[in-house]
Amino acid sequence: MKDIDMILSIVENPTRRRILAALAREPHYPLQLSKELGVSQQAIMKNLDILEKSRLVESRRENGNRGPDKIVYRPISEFTITVDMRSGMFRATLLTPDENDTAPESSDTDLEGIRRNLSEIDRQITELEELRSAMIRKRNGMIRSFMESSVAEDLDYLGRSMLYAMLNSPDHDVKYMSRDMDLREDRMNKIVKDIEFKCRNAKERMSNEQ
Repeated sequence: MKDIDMILSIVENPTRRRILAALAREPHYPLQLSKELGVSQQAIMKNLDILEKSRLVESRRENGNRGPDKIVYRPISEFTITVDMRSGMFRATLLTPDENDTAPESSDTDLEGIRRNLSEIDRQITELEELRSAMIRKRNGMIRSFMESSVAEDLDYLGRSMLYAMLNSPDHDVKYMSRDMDLREDRMNKIVKDIEFKCRNAKERMSNEQ
């Protein structure tokens, strides 16, 4: 799947977002998009070219019933981007569906029934988003609290950066973080040992004070 930075650079453009929104609804040809969005056909073609080269959409030729053939565009990528920015936290995540995870087809034509089902799905999505937001707040609070502790205060800038990386990426090892921070692994190990030593001392001080 595409790189998150590439996708963000593509969808930051409002015209491209409007084009993608129209194509997600149904395939369009350039003149349709130009009329619907109120944008020149030249600008539409320029942005469609960017989207196609980025493999977010594809074009195909269709026979015109009452005129020449038309080039029709449709989306070919699915993804979800989440960006969390809080005090002490910034994270952008790219999620892509499993290639084998296809939406079930339905021949149901009960409009009101489908709308009720969609309303229930939207309600569940909202609940999940609220739960996610609460979990992000809890996660961020734990990180911020540790970064404001006496352990962090006793570290230099590089040490605090390493401590933040350890907290923000708890499933990653030193080798991964050394690549991410562009530091030699042996130096990273030394910093980690220093952090762990300071944590043990802080824990012992707290135990003695109780």
